[in-house]
Amino acid sequence: MRIGAAASARVLHRRCSELLPACRACGSRHRESGVFVLDVVYILGIIAVFVLVGLIARGVEKL
Repeated sequence: MRIGAAASARVLHRRCSELLPACRACGSRHRESGVFVLDVVYILGIIAVFVLVGLIARGVEKL
């Protein structure tokens, strides 16, 4: 899915403005919960893949 140039510029501006030192000094920096949840889902997915590969390897080893 492609987004327009205007939408991507807004996302880039929002990301860059969060990283500015002035914003950090104000204490107005907050992390969106949706991004945090997505990070957790990715980490759990990676762990699940490693567990699945380990179980398959153990099953092949018993053959």
